[in-house]
Amino acid sequence: MISIIENKESLQEIALRFLNDGVFVFDKDRRIILFNPACEQIVGFSSEEIRKNKSNCFDIFHCHSSNGECLAICPGLDLFEEKRTKIAREYLIKTKEGKEKRVITNYSIIKDEDNRVEYVVGVMRDITEEKIFNEELVRSKTLSTLGQYSNELAHEIKNPLNAINIQMSLLEREICKHDWDSGKELSEVVKIVKEEISRLNKLARDCLSFSKSGDLQRTEEDIGRIFEELLSLITPHADLSGVNIYFTMLRGCPQTLVDRDKIKQALLNIILNAVEAMTGGGDIFINVAKGAGCLNISIKDSGPGIPDEQHGKIFDLFYSTKSGGTGVGLAITKNIIHAHGGNIRFEKLDKGVAFIIELPLA
Repeated sequence: MISIIENKESLQEIALRFLNDGVFVFDKDRRIILFNPACEQIVGFSSEEIRKNKSNCFDIFHCHSSNGECLAICPGLDLFEEKRTKIAREYLIKTKEGKEKRVITNYSIIKDEDNRVEYVVGVMRDITEEKIFNEELVRSKTLSTLGQYSNELAHEIKNPLNAINIQMSLLEREICKHDWDSGKELSEVVKIVKEEISRLNKLARDCLSFSKSGDLQRTEEDIGRIFEELLSLITPHADLSGVNIYFTMLRGCPQTLVDRDKIKQALLNIILNAVEAMTGGGDIFINVAKGAGCLNISIKDSGPGIPDEQHGKIFDLFYSTKSGGTGVGLAITKNIIHAHGGNIRFEKLDKGVAFIIELPLA
């Protein structure tokens, strides 16, 4: 221990090697001079690769803003102009594998013997998981509040809507009794009003479903049986739409502890969305297999997929791209899966999209 402390250079190397934050040093030409192991882990490039290829900051980090625009100037490059001695920046980078990560980097300067800036040091921290956790926490609190309001809203609007619907039916009956010149136009108005009432009633029902989606009555269930019931329900609708559904389940899949009705609702929402997205027909592939301590459910379709700009919104309450959609279905699905202690995510495919669900085993 004493010999290490006495040798300052060795101590610095050891500190750099074991730091959790990435440390890199670059010169005025943005050429990377030093790259510690934590930096290697963040971006996927080794210091040997960087030294061999004489890589610069842009080659390694591909810094860009949240909207995808490349940063024209390296965030730490203006420190060479000596207007400031340190800055901090938050931005996105791309790893060697093309994965996007959010980082925060603190830049400071190293001066030479003539007191001129010779190098800039960047200390980089990967905050991707932290950002996701914070966003999920905010989303969870927001959904909890929205769930309470949705419940109250649904109860408040159901009775007035029913009363309006009854009055519209009475008006429709009166129009039919009399031979008014404007009878046809009035009937059309009544029809439109009743359609809108029906849409609002559906929204009220969806709001009630969402507010109760986290309340579970769990029992040990065979997920294969649940899918059998689901497919017998949805296959006729899929056939009419020209959609083929293929289901596979590996033998020996254990039972899972779920609320039978709620999990059916969650799965049905995904499958129905897939069927409705493939207006010209297509295929849905459902696979169930045992994972590490969980049950893996994969639902893939050959539809048009989800546009990149919608990726962060599809599970948001009241967000919908469908004509006449309420934007509650996938929010309910995510709420149900999370209430079970599971996870749900989606992956973009060359053609279509895959929803991956993980449910804890019984």
